[in-house]
Amino acid sequence: MRADLREGVDRRRHHWSVTGVVTAVLVLAGLGSLHLLWEAGPTGSYVVGVVGGLVVVLATTRRAFRLARREVGPEPITLATWVTVGRGGALVMLAGFLLAPSPDGRAVWLPGLLFAVAAAVDALDGAIARRLDCESKRGERLDVEIDALTVLVGSVLAVRYDVVPVVFAVVGIARYAFVGGIHYRQQRGREVYDLDQSNLRRGLGGAAMLTIWLALLPTPGGSISRLLAWLVLAPFLFNFTRDWLVVSGRLPGSD
Repeated sequence: MRADLREGVDRRRHHWSVTGVVTAVLVLAGLGSLHLLWEAGPTGSYVVGVVGGLVVVLATTRRAFRLARREVGPEPITLATWVTVGRGGALVMLAGFLLAPSPDGRAVWLPGLLFAVAAAVDALDGAIARRLDCESKRGERLDVEIDALTVLVGSVLAVRYDVVPVVFAVVGIARYAFVGGIHYRQQRGREVYDLDQSNLRRGLGGAAMLTIWLALLPTPGGSISRLLAWLVLAPFLFNFTRDWLVVSGRLPGSD
């Protein structure tokens, strides 16, 4: 039994190590190709941001894998999960801009391009999982976490570039506040109720990603981006409040 347990631990470390190495290689390859759009090349502050982003993404991947294993046991790393790992690599490179000066020249397109890869490819990994019948709890958990990190980094970066109101950062923080609130209730023995399925929730998530993407592009410009941000923010906050009232038992969920 001890041998089986040790083998299971080694396998978990192997899977996480392999995905970590692949993510790092993708980031290094991406850094090497940045000169195609970034004539001056990455700054020191950008590289520091990339290293910080890599640490966060790797820690998130490890946690997602560990939680999935607790739920359903060992799973292989599927093709769809590898696509999600690739999204994580793009997210790491996007995180570098949180510390770097605003790029100029052709490099102004880089934040929007990297966000598009990290966010839009979300539809691809899900489609692959369904098409090849290779859906997994590991891939599902990692997909959710990469989505949340992408929105967080993108919204904070848009605020930093002053193309959306400061309060729009709430869109990126909301999911973490929601999960933290649930954990707080569970730690104190309070009831946590299931959240019902909602097309509105998915639609608002997509609208938030679209708004962030447009804000990170040099066009359509700050005035349009701020308007879109306010239009998304109001229903987003309303729905967030409604969801919290449901999980805390203050409001019944819809059937």
